Amino acid sequence: MTRPGGLRLSVLAALLSALPGAARAQEFHENVRHPCQDFAFLTRREIHDCLQRDLATADAELNREYQRKMREVDGEARDRLLQSQRAWLERYDRVLTSYYARGWANHSMVKVLPSQIRAVRDRTAWVRAYR
Repeated sequence: MTRPGGLRLSVLAALLSALPGAARAQEFHENVRHPCQDFAFLTRREIHDCLQRDLATADAELNREYQRKMREVDGEARDRLLQSQRAWLERYDRVLTSYYARGWANHSMVKVLPSQIRAVRDRTAWVRAYR
């Protein structure tokens, strides 16, 4: 017996799996490697500063791309992009707050910042591809 909506969920899952990687890859990933993490030759402070600069660069790129796309699209597409960006920002903040709030975890910023950088870059790619 099929539950009501079961077919719809199957169709939705199939559609989501067909999305390009940039549209799906907006998750917070742990243990992401980054070129700044040269533990053999840099101090933790130097690594942290390098990661902070890269996060600022990625964030500025996302902001520029979002503003460019908002000028490019109009009407319903613009409204969908605005709602999508707001939802992404809320989720991004929730995930990071939840992650950093785990008292039992020993979070090192030099281990967590690469995940933030990747999430922002993934979102930038999604915004860039938005139609």
